[in-house]
Amino acid sequence: MLTTPDIPKIMKAVQGKDFGEIEAMLSVEKDVPVPRLADLAAKERATSMLIRTHAVALAPGDIRVLSGRTREMQGPPSFPYIPGGDCCGTVVELPMNAKDLPFSIGDRVAARFVDGPRGALGEYAIVSTRVADLVPESLASEEAAALVSA
Repeated sequence: MLTTPDIPKIMKAVQGKDFGEIEAMLSVEKDVPVPRLADLAAKERATSMLIRTHAVALAPGDIRVLSGRTREMQGPPSFPYIPGGDCCGTVVELPMNAKDLPFSIGDRVAARFVDGPRGALGEYAIVSTRVADLVPESLASEEAAALVSA
């Protein structure tokens, strides 16, 4: 893996504990393990990158998942989980085949979710290189996150 040397082992992240009322199901936790590419299956690792999250845009899909109404199609595989799918951040880890990707360590990218809106409401998130793009300097991180699924 190609990484920056300062990736911590734990992070702060929002975690969904169950379906239900928002006040009871979501909490901010300070000791969540930072996801790493090495934790993924080889096939998924080849098309993923780790970002340091700058901004997350919650969308209708996030609300559907949090409510439990779409648990069969988009629900989290288990609890607790980190909600949020549309995001913007700086690339901090790339797979070994990074020379085949249009991204480099330090690039600011915007990405949307693939399997369900989850993983972005943490200080670090794994995103798919297949649904990510470089963010122009003229665009704020919040704007980029909000435009990802538009």
